Amino acid sequence: MAGGVILLMAQIDDAPGELLGHVIKRMTEMGAKNVQLLSSLGKKGRPAYVLLVDINAEDEPEFAALLVGDLGIWGYRVLESQHKHFDIKRYQTRLEVRWAGGTVTFPLRLKRILSDGVFMRAKAEHDDLAAISAQITEHLRAPIAVLKAAIETAVGSKEPGEVLQIDLSGLSVTK
Repeated sequence: MAGGVILLMAQIDDAPGELLGHVIKRMTEMGAKNVQLLSSLGKKGRPAYVLLVDINAEDEPEFAALLVGDLGIWGYRVLESQHKHFDIKRYQTRLEVRWAGGTVTFPLRLKRILSDGVFMRAKAEHDDLAAISAQITEHLRAPIAVLKAAIETAVGSKEPGEVLQIDLSGLSVTK
């Protein structure tokens, strides 16, 4: 198959979780665009999995070698589909968090999702959200979900590089 992104589907019925985790990690390192592992019920009621992997078509031989070598599968399917993908712009900015007791600034990685150049949505990097939540815990309770919502709302159509500011004065202060 020439160029583009293809979707591989593999059925797995005899691999332990640790090995599956290893294979997913390897696929990500090899450049998989997306990896999904779905639980299923196979023939004779056996627990099984369906693995779906988006890859560049030219990488198929390396992924096939991983599938047979590590998982021992007998074959896989290449599903023909048309993938619609939004433009993703990744950048780092500064986040200024304010509350009744003070202000702190953090580095923050964001993704801007664009459709034909038009801003659609922003997504903050989870690891950064978790770190910020942990660091401000001594001052106030800021659950990751609350931070995420406040940050992603504040991004709006702001240009990358502008300092984001959120005010969490309404949250409970830690004693």
